[in-house]
Amino acid sequence: MQHDKIIAEARSKDDSPRPKISEFPLPQAGQRTEKGFFDLPPNVEFDANSVIDALYVHIPFCTSKCHYCDFFSLAGHLDQADAFLDALGRELELQVNHFGSPAPKTIFIGGGTPTLLPPGALARLMAQINSAINFDRLIEFTVEANPNTFDAQRAKILRDGGVNRISFGAQSFSATELAVLQRDHNPESVPVAMEIARHAGIDNLNLDLIFGIPGQSLADWDKNLARAIELDSTHLSCYGLMYEPNTPMTARMKHGEFTPASDDLEIAMLQHTRDCLAAAGFARYEISNYAQAGKACEHNINYWKARNHLAVGPSAAGYHSGFRWKNVQSLTRYIDALNSAAPVVPITEIERLTGFARWGELAILNLRLTEGIVLQEFLQRTGVDALAILNTIFPRYSTLGFWDVRNGNLALTEAGIAVSDTIFADVLEAFAQAARGK
Repeated sequence: MQHDKIIAEARSKDDSPRPKISEFPLPQAGQRTEKGFFDLPPNVEFDANSVIDALYVHIPFCTSKCHYCDFFSLAGHLDQADAFLDALGRELELQVNHFGSPAPKTIFIGGGTPTLLPPGALARLMAQINSAINFDRLIEFTVEANPNTFDAQRAKILRDGGVNRISFGAQSFSATELAVLQRDHNPESVPVAMEIARHAGIDNLNLDLIFGIPGQSLADWDKNLARAIELDSTHLSCYGLMYEPNTPMTARMKHGEFTPASDDLEIAMLQHTRDCLAAAGFARYEISNYAQAGKACEHNINYWKARNHLAVGPSAAGYHSGFRWKNVQSLTRYIDALNSAAPVVPITEIERLTGFARWGELAILNLRLTEGIVLQEFLQRTGVDALAILNTIFPRYSTLGFWDVRNGNLALTEAGIAVSDTIFADVLEAFAQAARGK
């Protein structure tokens, strides 16, 4: 999951009945060049002693577009894979030249469907990353995979390239539910793909699952969880179905083709997920993520801790020292910008968060984690006493049982998770008030 997607999930939606978030003034971080793009953030403005902890690589190709997906991806277009990899290689070079040779702790290749790349192209991608990145600190290298596009040849290429974790987009083990989502794989392909990965020597395996699918009952969701546990995955990401703007799924809902799951049912599913997976030995370490001991996704923890990360590929979003930027959401413009005689990173959005705006965002990201805001760590990093900032809402939420402070951590309770969007909105408002001196 990219940083901008995580931010979007953490913030409440404008059309919801929840309290509206006050907007922080975000100073423009740069001027557009004559090509219409922004420059990479100036390294003279970076935090002292800052390091890059993560690299995200976005592969935009898919066999088809899932109806609920709002990530940038394109059905087909594999005839442009070589030109895309040419551009990706140049972007890696430009970013290494700007930031220095990064030595990330984690790498994540997402999409799209990275494993849709032909074996030769996938091997070339691995070589590009290996030549650009210092692997001295690397502990986790994840690739997303569609079960239908994963085979022994690709598994070997990934393993030889340093990959030690695969995230499979299972979503459901019901053919009926997969059809509702317009997924192009069948449930039987998931255990086959997992076995291929294990045979190649990659046994750290995540499954993405979706609950709240139209027509899905609590018993149906329980069957999905039971099958995922049976397959001995090391990590499960369990997300409630989101109706993103401008997706076919949302359009179908608005046209009355189906009724979305009720809030009460989704809350029951969330609670059942916690109880079921806890009994199976999975610890929840974030609102939607569960792992066996030692198998939490370190890459996404980097996002929730707001650590510096680089990102390459069309629509990829990077973050460094309060600067957040995003590449053009177009394969053609991405390729043209980087394969030109004077290649540039095609940045179309950039902002710089400073002061309370930056630390308010850090607070809501931290609150997604089970450990919550580690108050002393937050103070040391920001110079801000989070508990003092949140004092206006802390007594109310404590009384309601939505969060508490234990062992120096401010964390959401189970009741708080169910209304986390409202809490995040109030947290941002509290930091906004602090910025205004109220």
